[in-house]
This record gives sequence, C-alpha cells and structure tokens, in this order.
Amino acid sequence: MEIIIPVAVVLAIIIFFVYASKSGAKLMKERHEKINRAERANAKIISCTTGGVRGTGDHGRYQSYNFSLEVWNEYKSPYKAETVWEVYEMGVPKVQEGMEVNVKIDADDPSVIYPNIQFVEYSWLGAMVKYKK
Repeated sequence: MEIIIPVAVVLAIIIFFVYASKSGAKLMKERHEKINRAERANAKIISCTTGGVRGTGDHGRYQSYNFSLEVWNEYKSPYKAETVWEVYEMGVPKVQEGMEVNVKIDADDPSVIYPNIQFVEYSWLGAMVKYKK
C-alpha cells in the first residue's frame, strides 16, 4: 500500500512530460508552417528598442527588440507595423535603424512580421508579452 502513492506520482510525472513534449512539438510544427506560408517582403527599420525578453537559444544568447517597421512587397503598398524579434549577438549588425531587411508577412495577419534574417527570429513570447498589455 505504501508503494502505490510514490508509483502513482512517478507515473503522473511521466505522463505529464510525454504529453507536454508532444504538445510542444505540435506547437513548433504549427509555427514553422505559419512562417512557411508567409509572403516574402521588405521592411525598413524605423526604430528599435530593447524588449523585456532575453535568453539563450539555438545561436547563443539573444535579446528581444521591439521594432517599428515600414513593410512592403510587390502586392502591398508600404505600411507601418510593430513587431518583436529575438536578435542574437551575430544578428545585431543586421538590424540597425534605417536598414532595409528581408521579412515575411503572416498570411492570416499582415500586422505580424517575421524576420527573414540570419541570427534573428520572431519572438513568440515577446509578442505575447508586448501585446497582452
């Protein structure tokens, strides 16, 4: 009888981790598909300020930045958009104010702009934090 509770707790923890890893993989797949469906475009960086999210990822340490952009492509007239990107140390020189950069416009929401720049990634967490306010 004494062993049933610890075994049940261990089993519950294992089930939780299996479920969480499958859910995380599904979420990552959905995000990659969303970015793959996005339209190629250009953007001019109007301004950028540091955001509240920083951490370590695939390319080392990153800092989130809030960007104000002017976005356009052959199908859309220029428009302003706000976005949050995670910029790794090697990506910092590639995203300075006044620069023109390659981006992708979300197919479902043109206000969502993904970077198409090496060492720069869209900040899913940063966007949630910024737009939740």
